[in-house]
Amino acid sequence: MTIEEKISILVERYSRNRSHLADMIGVTPQAVNNWVYRNHIPRRGIEAIMARFPQIDREWLLGGSTQQSYGSLPLPAEDDEEELLPYQVPEQGTGLKPNYHMDRPQADASAMLVTGLQPTLGDAPQTEAREGLTPVQMPRRDIKYVFQCHGDSMLPRIQDGDYVGVGEALGRYEDFRQGDPYLVQTTDGRLMVKMVQDPGPTSPFLLLSTENPNYQLADGGRLPKSEFRAAYRVIMVMRDI
Repeated sequence: MTIEEKISILVERYSRNRSHLADMIGVTPQAVNNWVYRNHIPRRGIEAIMARFPQIDREWLLGGSTQQSYGSLPLPAEDDEEELLPYQVPEQGTGLKPNYHMDRPQADASAMLVTGLQPTLGDAPQTEAREGLTPVQMPRRDIKYVFQCHGDSMLPRIQDGDYVGVGEALGRYEDFRQGDPYLVQTTDGRLMVKMVQDPGPTSPFLLLSTENPNYQLADGGRLPKSEFRAAYRVIMVMRDI
């Protein structure tokens, strides 16, 4: 796999274009173009990419050919986002629940509220709807998308109607953290919030679990890896936005 192909994957996964990617990792667009032209990323470039995207496999950047992404959420093109007006989050005390992953507040940063798509907290079929994006202000820079959920399988941590803020797509099965909830996307487009465990490379299944002891997952929570497309760690849970 060439450096141009790897840069294209990074752009597709994390940014709008090469210039945006360069800005995200703190280098000039000319530097990124030089990496592509020379088919080589220097050590400084590797460190810059890893500092911004620690979920990426360093060996893949250095020369491995395994693609480090599972696919993106079915969202509109990035160009559509710039035409939307910003939406401000309410003042403190109007519904934000304590965030179990937040170490300390960071400067406000824009995420995208995904409308028309509701991850299920149960096994109910999802209705087809055209999704849209609305900019919202989040207190963490690593929150990329915000979804409103429905269902009761993740009680008491996540309730019906709560909003979840998610980060970038995981790059490897080994990145799943025990006890953390994830927004999981399947190959047929379903979205669901569950805890996920990978039994290992020899297992054909991922194991999904819930927090509600009274809830029973279909198929015992086994999701064939052949039906798994992507997973995004839930960073924040909010009652209102």
